[in-house]
Amino acid sequence: MLILDFICTLPNGIHARPASEIEQRAQSFSAAITLINLSKKTQANAKSVLGMIGADITHGDQCQFLIEGEDQQAAFERLQAFLRDEFAGCDEPMELSADTHIQPLPVFIEHARPNHLRGNGVSKGIGRGVPVHIDSVDLQVLSQEEPATDATRQQQQLRDAWELTQETLCHAGTGAEQVLAAQLKLLSDPVFKTCLLSHTTARNALQAIALTVQELSHPLLKSSSQYLRERVIDIRDLCQSIAANLLGRPLETQLALTCDSIVICNGTLTPGQFLRLRNPHLKGIVMGDGGETSHTVILARSFGIPLLCGVTQSDALTRSANMLILDSRYGLLVANPNEAMESWYRLESAKQQAIAQRSAPLREQQVSTADGTRISVLANIALAVEAQSVFAHGADGVGLFRTEMLFCERSEAPDEEEQYQAYSDVLRCAAGKKITIRTLDIGGDKPCSFLDLPAEENPFLGYRAVRMYPQFHDIFTTQARALLRASAVGPLNIMVPMVATLAEIQWLHGQFQHIAQTLQQEDIPVGEWHLGIMVEVPSTLYLLEKAANYLDFVSIGSNDLAQYFLACDRGNPYVRHLYDYRNPTFLALMRDITQRAQAAGLAISLCGEMAADRQMLPLLIGMGLTELSMAAGAITLCKEVLTSLNVGQCQQLLETAIGCESGEQVLEHVEQFIRSQSQKPVLAQELLLLDKEVASKEEAIKLLTDNLEVQQRVVSGALAERAIWDREAVFSTALGFCVAIPHCKSAHVLHSSISVLRLKSPLSWGEGVDVKLVIMLAVNEQEQENHMKIFSRLARKLMHSDFRDQLQMQSDSAAITDLLAAELAL
Repeated sequence: MLILDFICTLPNGIHARPASEIEQRAQSFSAAITLINLSKKTQANAKSVLGMIGADITHGDQCQFLIEGEDQQAAFERLQAFLRDEFAGCDEPMELSADTHIQPLPVFIEHARPNHLRGNGVSKGIGRGVPVHIDSVDLQVLSQEEPATDATRQQQQLRDAWELTQETLCHAGTGAEQVLAAQLKLLSDPVFKTCLLSHTTARNALQAIALTVQELSHPLLKSSSQYLRERVIDIRDLCQSIAANLLGRPLETQLALTCDSIVICNGTLTPGQFLRLRNPHLKGIVMGDGGETSHTVILARSFGIPLLCGVTQSDALTRSANMLILDSRYGLLVANPNEAMESWYRLESAKQQAIAQRSAPLREQQVSTADGTRISVLANIALAVEAQSVFAHGADGVGLFRTEMLFCERSEAPDEEEQYQAYSDVLRCAAGKKITIRTLDIGGDKPCSFLDLPAEENPFLGYRAVRMYPQFHDIFTTQARALLRASAVGPLNIMVPMVATLAEIQWLHGQFQHIAQTLQQEDIPVGEWHLGIMVEVPSTLYLLEKAANYLDFVSIGSNDLAQYFLACDRGNPYVRHLYDYRNPTFLALMRDITQRAQAAGLAISLCGEMAADRQMLPLLIGMGLTELSMAAGAITLCKEVLTSLNVGQCQQLLETAIGCESGEQVLEHVEQFIRSQSQKPVLAQELLLLDKEVASKEEAIKLLTDNLEVQQRVVSGALAERAIWDREAVFSTALGFCVAIPHCKSAHVLHSSISVLRLKSPLSWGEGVDVKLVIMLAVNEQEQENHMKIFSRLARKLMHSDFRDQLQMQSDSAAITDLLAAELAL
């Protein structure tokens, strides 16, 4: 017997693909080869892929091959060479996760240690509900719906379905060869087929398949590796394919959301599925696939449904969960939240409600900057039924009505009358407010089945939007007629996407003029309408002067414009980091577009995600943009920021930002600018939280930092929280005498603040110290000297029992504020 020791260096452990590589080499020898996991004391036949997966070999495990037989020396040398030269590269590199592109988790959540997954939050918000899996199949339930059969018939049915599944995998299309090959290897593994045919007492063949899933999944579910636990999905996929081939039809389950739910889809939820699911109980969506520009994401944003995508290994976590919390702002999905997570969720919800209440008075107002420039804050919508809701959120109009939803998920294009009714409904609801409707932006990466568009190697640079209008002229003409007819209901702006050349602009102008004349000749009324384009392609910068002869307005689509300008797909995890609308060169491009459009006499607006980023608003105002269109949920908070801005100061800030070297540096200047716009006292009554019942140190710090966000003293509560904890990690800030003084200096602090939290009951602050009074100092990093002075004065004062007693006993918040101000010489 020969022994070959090694350490597993694969980041994902030995799962299907590397196990297949080992099995292929082991099969060529007659010697018995056993793979032993010394770290976990498990072992498997190296000639069985399923057996090796079940050995639970993860990164860093100590392993060995035991080789015994007449050709053991040759097998030893072959496996030794494989481990030396090929093993490290036999698996695909671990896919970049969204973790590298999303903000860190709040410290409270990190300390809570929830059972969680991360993903890419593409529709922001918080949702809570029971997990509901779409297209999930319960083979045990299905088996009860099928008639019982004898063992002989079952065996034949299972063999036939297994062979058909194998044939399907062998002839599957290209694009996922390695995955398909690994699945085929699993299916062909003797352990798999033996297990499939071993359940001779099953009621029927479907139940035998269900029992196979359970038996083969059991060792994987016990793995310490989340990645290996998720390989249960491969087993389930194969067994469901066998079951579908056995029944001769797809396996489906009907979904009906009867309580608050988070819908889990291992693939991509389609727009049609989203619309069928949408009801008040839909609280969030988790998808395995899908990018930020998919129609489902657009719908989710429009309806305020949190959506997390890129979560490809969620089954093991979510199928055993009774409750989920989805926070797509942090790319977070939590299963069965523990007590600490429940506390965090309650505090976060309270903070969000307080912020909404603070900004609510601006909902019904059209706002102006501090120096009197009126700003229109518009809404993006995807369906006519959204119009009433966005106006209720305070929208001054609709800056972007995406019409693709009228065309998708159907076998033929909508006719003129259906489109006319949809467009008219929005215009009636607007009652004279500005409405901009975008013509069909489809093709390439956003296909419709009835168009039968060709597959493209690079669809983002391909055949889409205005480029396909001449070929599909009937569809274009029908939409143009419906839009022009709807203009009789109210003033209408018609916007065309993906325009890149003057010839396209001239063609569009001629087409709309001709169609308008045709309608008038038919005695069909046409009202006030204006023609414009989206500025998404950088070349349009140089067309604006000539375009003014044919257009009335332009609207910057910052999402695509940034992608085309920076040559990156923001949905691609490998280059997503390049997508940054804070990039100084991109800011210069937008400034130049705005100035050239205004010089040419064209009205200009912005309808990309950048419009809803409150930290970017000073830069947008500095560019001269006065019409901003965004998701409805962002409207009132953006109005709040806009009222504090001065156009001249914003212009100076923009020039400073364009001169920066990076987006991060731009952000630093913007935060400094925002801080300078309003001065707040270091002490204020709203910073006092008196006689609170708090369960943990984490909860205490979150209460205080969340209140700073509500009071608009920090960029975000979570960033301030992290700064506090970073300081706390150096040493505990418990001062003694039942007092703690957590403190930080950070660029994310907009206004230096002293907060007070007085507790009803003593709270452990760590290191065996209990506190009843927490005084938190949050100071902007540029005021470090002042920070140290305040800290020193406070520490000295707290040494005196009479001062502590006054803080503990005083019931009036104004008196406490006055006391602190006097004693600290503020």
